[in-house]
Amino acid sequence: MTKKQLYPLKFKSIPKERVWGGDRFGASVGESWEISGFEDESSDISNGYLEDNALYDIIETYMGDIVGDDIYKCFGNEFPLLIKTLDIQDKLSVQVHPDDETAYDRHNSYGKSEAWYVLDAREDSVIYMGFNKDMDPNEFYRRCKEGNVEECLNCYHPKKGDFFYIEPGTIHSAGKGLVIVEIAQICDVTYRLYDWGRENNPKTARQMHHELAFDCINYSKFDADANYIPASHRHEQHILTDNPYFKVTSLDLNDPFHIYTDKYESFILYYCINGEARIDEGVCTISEGEWVLIPAGYKDFILSPSQNGTKLLEVYIVKQEDEDSYIEDGCHHHHHDHDHE
Repeated sequence: MTKKQLYPLKFKSIPKERVWGGDRFGASVGESWEISGFEDESSDISNGYLEDNALYDIIETYMGDIVGDDIYKCFGNEFPLLIKTLDIQDKLSVQVHPDDETAYDRHNSYGKSEAWYVLDAREDSVIYMGFNKDMDPNEFYRRCKEGNVEECLNCYHPKKGDFFYIEPGTIHSAGKGLVIVEIAQICDVTYRLYDWGRENNPKTARQMHHELAFDCINYSKFDADANYIPASHRHEQHILTDNPYFKVTSLDLNDPFHIYTDKYESFILYYCINGEARIDEGVCTISEGEWVLIPAGYKDFILSPSQNGTKLLEVYIVKQEDEDSYIEDGCHHHHHDHDHE
């Protein structure tokens, strides 16, 4: 690859079949990986002169110019986030993700902090998030076996635009008629604890991971104030999460907006929720449902709405100044297992 001028990158999605999947992306696909940086499952670019090259290979060539110098030092050629769209037509298993330390020890993987932005929900859609009281591990284990887990989980009836930040250790699930954007650390380790009875039928049974999961779970009552932002509580530029792994802001784009890329020291991702946005009047258009990656080395640009009611998500990685930062403990260049999908 000759090093030509970088530009805003778009990607081809990778479909994944799941037992709970709907038909938004094709029969029972369920998950669409929009941006993946795993070496063995890297997204291909869909626009410009880098078209059909894998993101992993492009980072190998351009290094910090794609992701940012500090981020490259930490993550090497792997893109540090995994972006998915979930089309959930049947209930997800009740599950939990490990933190960095546990995932590194057990799976040679990063942990999984993730965020869910609700794109679409029906009246009867539900999201289960964390415990509704401080939970005793033995009681929870018993409930998993007896099939009455639901009573101890917070149950939300989500609306379009609701946002959840899911820390490692937070028990969660979701069901029926939901379309969700998932922004997560580059990790695909999921521990399943309860599968709504599917685990009892040999045809639908998937492996459960009780032994692995139990010391990863946060048994405290869920802190909704810190981790749940309903759509109704938001203003034009609202920081949805600023955790140590990624920052997500929702933007109501009413006027052109000057983006000074060098202030970020990171790549920037934009997702178009509604409407359409333009980058520098014609370099690139982001339409509803599309992601674009602005390389860290890209020049300043103007982000402007093509129509009223344009809404975007902005995602990037913030350099942490404290000792918990990804520079300190997230910096394992390591291979990922996909054992626990």
